[in-house]
Amino acid sequence: MIRPLLVFVALLPACSQTPAQPPAETPPAETLAHPFVQPPVLRPTSPSGPPGAATSTVVPGPQECDPQGSVSRDGNIVSVTLNLFRADLTINNPDPEASPTGVDALTLRSYGGCKTGPVIEVEPGNTLRVDLNNRLAADDPTCQQPPPKGLALPPGVSCFNTTNLHTHGLHVSPSGNSDNVLLNIAPQTSFPFEINIPSDHPSGTFWYHPHRHGSTAVQVASGAAGLLVVRGNRPYTPPTPQNPRPMADIDTILRDARGAPMPEQRFVFQQIAYGCFQDPGQWTQIYTTKGLYNAESGTGKDSPANAPWTCPAATPGNPVSRGAVENFSLQLFSGTIWDTNGRFTSINGVVQPTITIAAGEIQRWRFAHAGIHDTLNLQVVRSASPAAAPNLIATSALVGNRNEQVADVTALCPATNLVPQFEIATDGLTRTKMRTLSGPIAPGSTASNYLQPGYRSDVLIAFPEEGVYCLIDQATTAASSANNGQGPGGGQGPSQVALLGYIQVRGGTRVTGDLETYVRQALYAGNPTLPSPVREELRSGNLTPWAPFTDLAAPPAAEPQVAAFQITKTGQFQINDKSYDPAVVNITRQVNTTDDWLLTSSGAPHIFHIHVNPFEVIDVTRTGADGKTQESIFDADGNCKPPGTIDPDKLGLAVQYCGMYKTFRDTIFVENDYQVHIRTRYDRYIGEFVIHCHILDHEDAGMMLNIEIVPDITATGGGAGMPAMKHR
Repeated sequence: MIRPLLVFVALLPACSQTPAQPPAETPPAETLAHPFVQPPVLRPTSPSGPPGAATSTVVPGPQECDPQGSVSRDGNIVSVTLNLFRADLTINNPDPEASPTGVDALTLRSYGGCKTGPVIEVEPGNTLRVDLNNRLAADDPTCQQPPPKGLALPPGVSCFNTTNLHTHGLHVSPSGNSDNVLLNIAPQTSFPFEINIPSDHPSGTFWYHPHRHGSTAVQVASGAAGLLVVRGNRPYTPPTPQNPRPMADIDTILRDARGAPMPEQRFVFQQIAYGCFQDPGQWTQIYTTKGLYNAESGTGKDSPANAPWTCPAATPGNPVSRGAVENFSLQLFSGTIWDTNGRFTSINGVVQPTITIAAGEIQRWRFAHAGIHDTLNLQVVRSASPAAAPNLIATSALVGNRNEQVADVTALCPATNLVPQFEIATDGLTRTKMRTLSGPIAPGSTASNYLQPGYRSDVLIAFPEEGVYCLIDQATTAASSANNGQGPGGGQGPSQVALLGYIQVRGGTRVTGDLETYVRQALYAGNPTLPSPVREELRSGNLTPWAPFTDLAAPPAAEPQVAAFQITKTGQFQINDKSYDPAVVNITRQVNTTDDWLLTSSGAPHIFHIHVNPFEVIDVTRTGADGKTQESIFDADGNCKPPGTIDPDKLGLAVQYCGMYKTFRDTIFVENDYQVHIRTRYDRYIGEFVIHCHILDHEDAGMMLNIEIVPDITATGGGAGMPAMKHR
C-alpha cells in the first residue's frame, strides 16, 4: 500500500543499523526510501589500485559497505584477497507485518562482509591472482555422514561451509588452480587461485561465485556473488589480410555527443532467501505469519509453507535467529518458495532503491542476475504519480509484501510509457547489432529485458525528461519463467508485477525526439576519429567491429551433442538420464574442434550453462502438432515470426528468444517443447569442467555433468599423459 510521508526525509545509507526504537505498526518513514548504491569495491594496496579503462566511468556515489579484503596491481598481475565468512548484516524490508522496524538483521556467508561481493576489475592479458580465504567454521553438520535428519538434505547436497571459486563466463583454463570448480576449499583454509586471462579476451560484464557441488545454491543465495568486469581499451583498427578480425572494445566508443565517457551503473540482482529460525544451530523451524514452517508443514492454503516469512522479536522460550540461509530443502528447494516467502529481489544488497540520473544523460547499465532462481522481466516505465503527489519518491513510498504492493505498482508504474533499453551486450559479449527493447506490452512484444539466473545484459539508457520512473519486474506468462508449476524443485517468482527500484530524473536536458535516434546519433557524434563508413554504421546500431565473435563455421556433419534436462517422477535431477557423479566424465571432446548441441527440457524448464567456452545460438525450434516435426521460431532474417505462428498457446514464451539469433552467450533458458540449437568451439583449453542447470538448487541436486576436453580424442587417454601414467 502507499503510505504518505508527512515530511521529506533524507535518504539513509543502506548499511544503516536497525533503529533503536520499539516496533511500530508501519515502518518509520526514514526506512522507506533507500538510495541506490554501487556494489562494494576492495581497498587498493598499491597506488595504482584496480584497473579501469579511461573510456568508461562508474558514477560516484555510496557503496553498500567497505568489504574486508584488498586488491593491488603490479604490471599485468592483479592480486585480490577475498575473504569468505559469516557476517552480521542488515537489509531493508518494506513489509510491516514481516518486519515491524523495516530492517531485518542477517547473518550470511559473505564475501568480505557485504551482501554483494566486491567488484573485481581486470583487463585482457592480466593474471588474476585470488587468495581465497575460507573463514567459515570447520564444525559443519552438513558435512556429517549421514547428515542431520532434520535438514532432509537431498543426495549430493552437503558441506555448506566448503567452497571454491567460479569466474562465470570467462574464457580461461578450467584446470589446476584456475577456474577449477572441481576443487574443495575446506573451512579454515586458504587457496591461491591464479587465472590467466588471454590478451585476446573480450571485454565485458562477467561475475564470480562459489561453485562447490552441493553447497553452491546455499552460498549464492546467501549473497556470495560479485561482478567481474573485464575492461578493454583496444580501439578500432581496420582489418588486414593478416588480421581480418582485429579485436576492439566497445568501451572505447561509449562516448556521448560531447565526447565524454558515458557514466556507468552496475546492478547485481539477488534473491537472498533468508529466514529467521526458532532453533538456531538446528535450522529446521522458520517463523512465518502463520506459525512455524518445517519439514512437516503441509501444502494446504493455510499452511505455514504458503505464508510470508517473518523475523519477530524474541521472547522467553522463543529464540529468534538473525536471518540466515541454512536449510536447503525449506528455503531453496521448492517450486513455489519464491512466490510465498515474501522476500524481495535486491539490487546491490538494497530492496527497492532509488537511483538519480539527469535527463538526456546516456548511461551504460550493467545488469547481472546473480540469483539462484527467480526470472526477471525488466522494464523501465514512467510513473503515473498521483496529482496530489507529483514527486512520488518525496511524498510516498510503497510498503507491504509483494502481493500487497501489486495494486499500487500497477497503478503507479503502468506499462504504458516504456523507456527503451538499447542492449549492446549479452552475457558479457558485445552484440553485432544494438537491440532496442521497447514497444507496446502485448503478446509477441519485445519490450522486456528477460534475465534468467546467470544472464548478464549491458544496455544504454537515457531518460527523456525530469520525473519519476520505475524499474519493474513485469508480470509474465507461466511458460516464460523457469517455474511453470510442473515438477518438484525450482522456485521462480510469481507471475505478477513487482517494483525493483525507482529512478528519479532531475536536471539535465530534455530529449524531444526519438530516443533510439538520440542514442545512436550520440555514438556517431562522440567518435569523430573513426573511419567514415564505420562511424556511419553507428547510426544504424551496427556494432560488428566491436563484437568479439560473428559466426562459427559449421562442424563436419555429425549427430549433435545432447543435453536433455529432466526431473524424474521419483525426484531425480538429471541430464541425459543421469544424475551428477563427480567420478565420471560424461562427455569427452577434442580441443580446437566445434560441436553443435541440442538442448531440451522435459517436466519443467531449465537453464543451460557451460563453463569456459561461449556458444552461438543457431536456432530455436518448436515441436509441431504431430509431435515430431520441428519448425524454427525465426524467419529468414533471424527475426521472430509473428505471434501465434509457431506458439499459439504460449504467446509470451518465444519473445525471450527473439534477438538471440546468431548471438553468443554462456547461459540460456530451455523451455519444454522447444529445442535450442547451439554451436560451440572448444578453443585453446584442455581439462575437465561442467555443464549444468543454472537454477542452482537443481545443479546441487544432481543436474550437472562433467565434460573433458582432450588434446587428441583418437589417442590413448585422449592424448593426455603417457599410457602407463596413473594420474594426469
